[in-house]
Amino acid sequence: MKYVFMINPVAGRADASGALIPKIRAAAQTLGLPCNIVVTTHPGHAGELAASYAEAGQEAWLFACGGDGTLNELVQQAVGHPCLSVGCVPCGSGNDFIRNFGTHSDFWDIEAQLGGTTMAVDAIQTGYGYSAAICAAGLDAKVAYNIPRFRRLPFCGGSMAYNLAIANVFFGKLGTPLEIEVDVKQFSGEYMMAAICNGRQYGGGYTAAPFAMMDDGLLDIVLVKPMPRHKIPAMLALYKTGAHLSAQGTVVPQFAPYMQSLQAQSIRLRVVGGPPIIVTLDGECAPRMELAARVVPKCLSVILPQNVLDKPLAVRLPANSPL
Repeated sequence: MKYVFMINPVAGRADASGALIPKIRAAAQTLGLPCNIVVTTHPGHAGELAASYAEAGQEAWLFACGGDGTLNELVQQAVGHPCLSVGCVPCGSGNDFIRNFGTHSDFWDIEAQLGGTTMAVDAIQTGYGYSAAICAAGLDAKVAYNIPRFRRLPFCGGSMAYNLAIANVFFGKLGTPLEIEVDVKQFSGEYMMAAICNGRQYGGGYTAAPFAMMDDGLLDIVLVKPMPRHKIPAMLALYKTGAHLSAQGTVVPQFAPYMQSLQAQSIRLRVVGGPPIIVTLDGECAPRMELAARVVPKCLSVILPQNVLDKPLAVRLPANSPL
């Protein structure tokens, strides 16, 4: 068995390798386990290393020490390769994947990570790769896509770039004409957001699917139509905490005219006569004219630290009503 920690030094606000490397070495020495530590040198480096282990068929625990993008590189290679298990030591700005299981401190306990176990979870398969947690399209993905552009402006780091990206989207055209196919149902209309969820959270903590389970063979889907601009801040506030859905899994009354929530095994979105929509897979954004996604049951082995496994799991509430 190989234990490999891949550290992305440009993830998050500061290089975490200085603090993390001694923790990994100390935990490995305590447990008597041989650990390899690699500091990545270029985008895609973690994925390249994971691909080499997959090709060799070598059993390995691969830890992404970065953000959701670093983890996603490992996921692309680990899906369908039972010899590989993927873990996460959160060093990025979002770290949405770990929110499905525990807290930042849970996953920074390296001894608990190395002493943990694996769990088979579903993944979302798209034409652009796999997603472990959430694939989103529309307004929220466009905000994430625009943040780097505003960060290039003088004095526009951090929250200022985020706020400018929101303002840019908020005052632009909200809806995109889409043809949508969910399992065997087909419909069309103007939509401003779509969240296709295997996990519960994305975007740095927005709880799009508060009742999603990562091993139930289903996608939890939220579709949002354009609404009056003055309603959007209240909707986003509820969306962030998961309060847009009731305890029964239905959309709360004030947003029922604009929002749909359902479960399915597959979905296809196609832009009709408009500009591309921005699509994000676990934080990686790009403009697309079409997005097809389906759930692949229990195709990914993830590593969970023992302190997470000792906690009770959330219980799924009754399935949402179909469209």
